[in-house]
Amino acid sequence: MATSNSQQILIDTTRKTIIKRVGIFDASGGNEVETVIIDPKSLSGFLNANGALYQTGNSTISGYTTNSFTIKRIIYNVDAEVGHLQLKWQGADAANSRTIVALGVGAGDTNPNDNLPAIWNNSPNASGNVTITTVGTTGNAAYTLIIELTKNGQYYNAGQLQDPAAFNYGIYGITP
Repeated sequence: MATSNSQQILIDTTRKTIIKRVGIFDASGGNEVETVIIDPKSLSGFLNANGALYQTGNSTISGYTTNSFTIKRIIYNVDAEVGHLQLKWQGADAANSRTIVALGVGAGDTNPNDNLPAIWNNSPNASGNVTITTVGTTGNAAYTLIIELTKNGQYYNAGQLQDPAAFNYGIYGITP
């Protein structure tokens, strides 16, 4: 098991989030298995079913589990002792989880020129979370990930709560 995991939100705006995750394993090695690293409800500005800011216990907007954000880019550095790691969209069980990307030893960038499409959640019975699994990890291994997300404005406050008239939101909504 990793002896030191740290996660830091570098940017969390109305439209995007950038997260840095570092895993450092002790001499005994071990693997991380389906560890949740991104929960859409924990990101800044997540809305509840009533269009207000989400608080624990609130109901959520239908569809958030597959549509709340996309993954735009992953910058990674995986140590040789890790073997490889997998980022997955978490499903209701392991059979419903879907691999986003499997990263082997080395460093890289999944979208270096910003010309690839974003990765949508394709997991049936999704929870909306992103998990990490390491495979073949030996002692003294390490990895670093920087993950860039693009938020879907339907599920996150993009300013409509501060200036509803400018967004035609709430009582200012334009209806046919």
